[in-house]
Amino acid sequence: MDSNKKIGLETEFANASYQDFKAKRFGLTPCCYSDLQLISLKKEICDWEELQAEVLTPTEGLVTKIVDCDTLTAS
Repeated sequence: MDSNKKIGLETEFANASYQDFKAKRFGLTPCCYSDLQLISLKKEICDWEELQAEVLTPTEGLVTKIVDCDTLTAS
């Protein structure tokens, strides 16, 4: 997703969440209705797609030591 669209979606989610908070906490209903559930769903889908798009690369210098327990002797 384009970074400008992502910022717009995050802003829309934050505004809708704050409007919902004000309505529940103070009883102030917004003049413009925003569907928090729909915006939350869009945000979660966007976050999931962003996580799926990340390319994981192996860490440099990672050393794996394999130990064969059958060949170990007690000292």
